[in-house]
Amino acid sequence: MTLADRPVARSRTAIGLTFGVAGLAAAIVLSAVAYGQDRDGPPQTAVRAPFVGTAACAECHRKEFDAWSSSSHARSFERATDANMPAEVVQGATVAHAPSSTTFRRDGAGYVAETVGPDGMPTDYDLTHVVGRMRIRMFVATLPDGRMQVLPAMLEAPTNRWFDYTHLLFGNANGDWDTPPAVAPGEASFWTGAVRSWDARCSRCHTSGWQSVERDSTEHGRRSSWRALAIDCEECHGPGLAHTIAWRDLDPDAQDAALPRLEKLPRAAATAVCARCHMEGEVVSATFEPDRDLYEHLDPTLLLDPERVDPAGRPLELIYDGLPFAVSRCANEGGLTCRDCHEPHGGAVRSQLRAEPSSGDLCVRCHRDVAADVPAHTHHLAEGSGATCVACHMPFLAIERGHGAVADHSISVPRPEARGDRVAQDACTWCHSGGINAPPGASPLSPERVRDAYATWWPNPLAAEPWMDAIASGRLGEPGAPQALVSVLRDDAVPREVRASAVRLLARFPEEGGDAILAAVDDPDLLVRRNAVTALASLPAGRADAVLLRALNDDAPTVRFAAARASLSGWTRVRENRALLAAILPVLESEAVVLPDDNLRWFRLGAARSLAGDRRGALAAYERMLALDPFAHSVRRQVERLREQIRRE
Repeated sequence: MTLADRPVARSRTAIGLTFGVAGLAAAIVLSAVAYGQDRDGPPQTAVRAPFVGTAACAECHRKEFDAWSSSSHARSFERATDANMPAEVVQGATVAHAPSSTTFRRDGAGYVAETVGPDGMPTDYDLTHVVGRMRIRMFVATLPDGRMQVLPAMLEAPTNRWFDYTHLLFGNANGDWDTPPAVAPGEASFWTGAVRSWDARCSRCHTSGWQSVERDSTEHGRRSSWRALAIDCEECHGPGLAHTIAWRDLDPDAQDAALPRLEKLPRAAATAVCARCHMEGEVVSATFEPDRDLYEHLDPTLLLDPERVDPAGRPLELIYDGLPFAVSRCANEGGLTCRDCHEPHGGAVRSQLRAEPSSGDLCVRCHRDVAADVPAHTHHLAEGSGATCVACHMPFLAIERGHGAVADHSISVPRPEARGDRVAQDACTWCHSGGINAPPGASPLSPERVRDAYATWWPNPLAAEPWMDAIASGRLGEPGAPQALVSVLRDDAVPREVRASAVRLLARFPEEGGDAILAAVDDPDLLVRRNAVTALASLPAGRADAVLLRALNDDAPTVRFAAARASLSGWTRVRENRALLAAILPVLESEAVVLPDDNLRWFRLGAARSLAGDRRGALAAYERMLALDPFAHSVRRQVERLREQIRRE
């Protein structure tokens, strides 16, 4: 019997389960196992206490469960079936995706994708899973050794175009952002390498209960496990067993304590529940707790990389929405949260919005003065598509070299004259040049005409935030940039992500910015402190080594990890300071254990052990790295040298 079969007692204020705790736990396990098998089949792990599974949640929360069942969260990662595969896969077609192609065919109840392998020859791979529906559909292969990799063939959902994502992962080395770099079979970023690892790079945000799996000495087998192939109720709300027991006992004090209501969390915590997955960054801790600082779990992408983000925080590549939203005025001054606009359980409106974006209803709640006279604010007809809030303040920005577009969650003011080393397209130019998903019917205008019109209609536009100019100046390496960045770093009123970016940019100016970097190592903000420690790598040993040693004992593990990496940067510092080398070894070891499927953690540990003269330890770490990144050719040569040295010993 599953939990759904059990009788429930209902009242006007609560729904209580009417059987004992032992019976509840048993029913939960049975229900969860059935759910797991239905969604994914063996060998997926069953849900066990303290988790109860979605069937248990549905008993009392049927409305939310029904909405969730057809949402992007529920279908974030699925086993490949005829129902969710495109026609080309089901029919066994060959699809071209320059510079190669893929041929699909059936293999019993499953699918095979024949595409170029690491040796440059066509190879069969088991196509086992699919992810994505609205923007890009990705297909995941399970390799013979158990690794799961994202296949090169991807489908652009709105246009039904196939393309090769391998060639979109990195920018062109010469700064030509429109020309994809060539990635040859066997190179580090080839699709069967670590860069395209589903286990290490993707699965934590497309599954529930994700964990790295320790493998045996053969390095074969699954790399990660999960509770469910979906973002289920308990992935966001937390384990539900204590909550269901509290409702069974009709204990109001225990109900909220057992499972806090997300809508009642403080703004930062409420946003963190979403941002943990909707923000690009490196996972630095395997666990996430909503009542703790998000950045104890995640090291986010900052305002540094012209491949990913412009100086104002507007996306240039797929960085999700967390960073742009984190620096937006709506979030920081208006207190906006993700839930204010989005219904996380799901709904009929695209992107799980609470209202159609063209209606303006979501914005009017705070901006009634603008809604009272739309033409005066927009210089567009009130009934036209150019007068909608999102058209000007949340334009779609092209990413993936035109294969995709994302709405700008910095919710910023259009600024055709924005400057920087690379700047995202402004809303006016996007609309009047027919950009991706631009409102229909806009008259074509050249960029010059757009700037002229902007200057005429808004002769005194809202000035850009001072930090935007400072970040742009720092990225451009302009005179006066260090002083501007120091001012931003010392301003507690600016978003913490901006302050952290400022201290990292000061590393480009070590002479002028050194004192500010050293002072920021003691900043009370975790994210600023961690990035100040990272910036210490730019300072000479006489100024930085003692501070790095102190940072290796910081209360926050993420700061200790940053200190170890900064100490190891370039190898020279720890070669000359053996005490520092000895101090970073246990930190690097603990960092590798936290996320054992991160190839670069094993590389850093191997390098540090090698510098310390521990050949066997270095060999073990390098071998772990090669199991995760078979294309690390320089490491493979190092492994061969170490094996020969150990053999001679």
